[in-house]
Amino acid sequence: MVREIQTLLLSHKHIHLRWLKTHVCYLGDECTDQLAKEAITKGDPFFLPKLLSYLKYEIRSAALSIWQDNWDNEETVRCTHDIVSRVSNKPVGWYREELMFVTGHGPFPSCLHRFNLRTHDNCSCGG
Repeated sequence: MVREIQTLLLSHKHIHLRWLKTHVCYLGDECTDQLAKEAITKGDPFFLPKLLSYLKYEIRSAALSIWQDNWDNEETVRCTHDIVSRVSNKPVGWYREELMFVTGHGPFPSCLHRFNLRTHDNCSCGG
């Protein structure tokens, strides 16, 4: 039945769909109501597949939600979490180097010394 309607709409370009006030006894409206009642009582159900774009959106949303939960509950990156509290696939407005400098986590002498990757924590400039 749906395919028949689609075929009719495609083959007759002059057909227009419009809103009609209900319960005013328009012949076409009464036929539509009757067919709709028959469809829900006698017709076989059919399922329309979800659009690929919708599925991608749902997957992306679920992944971001899981990522945010992990980020909120992680205990080892609290100083970075205080600066960037929301996860996103978009740039956060900070360069990686700026985040390393502000948090003190990066290839700095003090950080390298803390992980025993350097023998001293002073900078090569003498500071």
